[in-house]
Amino acid sequence: MSWETSLLILCIAVVVFVGFTIPVLLQVRRTVQNLDLTITTLNQNLPQILKNVDYITENVRQSVHAVRATVEETINRSLPSILDNVDRLTSTVGKSVELVRSHVEDLSNGVERFRGGLAQIDDRFKDGTRDRMSHALATFAGLVKRVRSALESFRP
Repeated sequence: MSWETSLLILCIAVVVFVGFTIPVLLQVRRTVQNLDLTITTLNQNLPQILKNVDYITENVRQSVHAVRATVEETINRSLPSILDNVDRLTSTVGKSVELVRSHVEDLSNGVERFRGGLAQIDDRFKDGTRDRMSHALATFAGLVKRVRSALESFRP
């Protein structure tokens, strides 16, 4: 290849490169102009936006403070009443538990007395039955002796 052909190819490559580069550079120029316009608009509007953000932040801060104060006041006002109710409930439950415990103890004592009474009745019943059986057997033995002696008297 000769140097003229190389130069021609190089020139064509430069022309093609410039042909593609010009639209890109024009687009970059338009983008920079739009960016400049956007930055200018933002710089003009940013102070007002920041003021609005500060205003909103202050309103939120005041609202939170008001809600916190209201909640604290409600809690402080209601808490003694709630604690009194809890104390009364605790006292009532304690008395109820004590009353139930007392009744359970009374019932337990009554059951124990009943058991003791049953044991006494059982012992008396056994003793009485034993005495009656002993008397009945003694009477029967006496009757058997009399019958035997009567029968023996008939014997020759």
